[in-house]
Amino acid sequence: MRAGIKPETVIAASADIADRDGWDQVTLANVAGYLGIRTPSLYNHVEGLPDLRQKLAVHALAKLNDRLHDAAIGYSGKQAFIEVGRSYVQFVQEHPGLYEAINRVASPKPEAFEQASDAVLHLFFRLLRPLGILEEDTVHAVRGLRSMVHGFASLESAGGFQMKEDLMESLAKAITYYIDGISSGRK
Repeated sequence: MRAGIKPETVIAASADIADRDGWDQVTLANVAGYLGIRTPSLYNHVEGLPDLRQKLAVHALAKLNDRLHDAAIGYSGKQAFIEVGRSYVQFVQEHPGLYEAINRVASPKPEAFEQASDAVLHLFFRLLRPLGILEEDTVHAVRGLRSMVHGFASLESAGGFQMKEDLMESLAKAITYYIDGISSGRK
């Protein structure tokens, strides 16, 4: 085995391949070739392709989670969601393969993936609290926000927005309309 190959090196190589060539190109042979090692050497770090892809998904979701938490710092209310939404879309633009890894992680999902997923959800719940959304409506509100941002990011990455208007302004307005709508519905 080549000196300097560590588990995090294998995941970093997988992430580079995913973002450059697509998630489907994250194979043991491609990762080994990228690292300049023989494929069997990867078994010192992963149990096979499914394990590699799960570890990549954990890495990707942890990275997205960090990005979203950083984006929320110093903001509250609608502006916090706008900043988180922008950061989410930018993450997908910068890391399309990692984002695909998050969405294609196989079940059963690793515990570390579930923990990172819970951290993203808790961020959304925490940001909703000051908006006065009824407790019984928070899960529905979070699902709606996540769906909107995911859909927006997915459409943008597929080239679905061709009009000249500023993309991030459209996202900010969509989030504002959504939050205004759910906020006006509380009683």
